[in-house]
Amino acid sequence: MAEEEVKPDESSKYNEAAMQIMRLHNLWVKIEENINKGNLLEWQFLLDSVWRELSADTSHIKTGDNLTKENKLLKLKVLIAASKTRTEYYNALNKRHEFLKRLQDKSGKGGIYEDESEKGFE
Repeated sequence: MAEEEVKPDESSKYNEAAMQIMRLHNLWVKIEENINKGNLLEWQFLLDSVWRELSADTSHIKTGDNLTKENKLLKLKVLIAASKTRTEYYNALNKRHEFLKRLQDKSGKGGIYEDESEKGFE
């Protein structure tokens, strides 16, 4: 098989990964725009979209069950009466935002990711 040939299943896997990274990038751009405008409810809905993109990846991470529980806790903290003021609501959303950024990194779709199997490669 020539070097440039890629098996169809591998091509599909890599194409989907690239498309997911682009979708996540677009969501984060929209999130930043809404944060800057003070649109907290839109921010919340966009964070839900980020979770939907990343949730399948939790099964590939050792602490996947804990990540799902943490997401649920952070989401409920935002949705239930725990946030009585706009500042509390903002802070709760920010915690979930940071959690999702860490999850994106852990899943290998963020800015920083270290794969144990790639140690020693530059």
